[in-house]
Amino acid sequence: MKITLHKADRKKSRIRVGLFGASGSGKTMGALLLAKGLVGSWEKVGVIDTENGSADLYSHLGNFTVATLRAPFHPQQYVDAIHALEDAGVEVVVIDSITHEWAGKGGILELADEMGDDRGRGQSNKFTVWSKLTPLHNAFIDAILQSPIHMVCCGRSKQDYVMNQVEKNGRMVNVPEKVGLKSITREGFDYEMTVSFDIAINHYAATTKDRTKLFDGKPEFKISEETGKQLREWNEGAAEDFEFLRKQIWKQFARLGYEPQNKEEATEIVAEFSGKNPLPLVEKNFAKILETLKAAKSLNEAEGEEIARDNEELPEQQEGATPDPKADVKSEEVEEAQDKHELKPIKDTVASRAAKLKKSCK
Repeated sequence: MKITLHKADRKKSRIRVGLFGASGSGKTMGALLLAKGLVGSWEKVGVIDTENGSADLYSHLGNFTVATLRAPFHPQQYVDAIHALEDAGVEVVVIDSITHEWAGKGGILELADEMGDDRGRGQSNKFTVWSKLTPLHNAFIDAILQSPIHMVCCGRSKQDYVMNQVEKNGRMVNVPEKVGLKSITREGFDYEMTVSFDIAINHYAATTKDRTKLFDGKPEFKISEETGKQLREWNEGAAEDFEFLRKQIWKQFARLGYEPQNKEEATEIVAEFSGKNPLPLVEKNFAKILETLKAAKSLNEAEGEEIARDNEELPEQQEGATPDPKADVKSEEVEEAQDKHELKPIKDTVASRAAKLKKSCK
């Protein structure tokens, strides 16, 4: 396999933040404020809520979008919620919390119990169980790490201990020693994050990992909107990742119902959506083009809204009223026209599809 080499160059990335703390430490509030600072608007914030509707208690903060998950907390349910919020157009997702995927009802550990991991059937059975469960958990992790938007992951934590041997009354005994907090999820999750924080019960946070070096070695502090702004400014100071943007532009083409086969066709689509000042499909315009396409409605969405508006405009016939014969004639004409339309082949060009979308968006 050919190995490609390049000079080290930090590029803009999707931020992954981990917030871990005991119940009542302020994870949800901190995560929401950080997310708002990261993207600048509550409308761009999405929340996956597994904490019995706790996200709705913070609706006074702003108009963010919530996906509520209920037991069983199968990993695939998280994956589906992440993709749903991505499709909804949010730019950051707060997962509150990841712990249920691991230790909640219907989560990985409960699935392991149900499949026989704790029933004394031997080491080989344990390997068989986890060979089936590990891919499910990895799919959950991949959905977080591969998402094209920012992710803020909250997780519960508990006091962790180690056993130390000390001499007491002439003999060695094991004595437990507190060594800080341990997140309730599969070991190593916090190392997947860009930044990880441990939050104490007094709401003050300390970093356990920080690739940005913004908070590493700093005094403990309360997470706020300013924390998110600092991460956003750090990220915007990096070079643009044009390859990532290019892939996202092509994903938007697919969402809108297009499959350009080459750059010329892609350029034609972009021109139709760019208005009076078409944007050439070159790297320096990728970010603006992506925002333009994200704001556009797909043909199916536009046609659905048009049908809904037509239905709203139809007059309601009062009960007992005499039917209007002219209306029946008109209805028959419409049905006949629709039948002909279904049989008539229509050349669905880029221009005609874009024109329909523009008309529906007015």
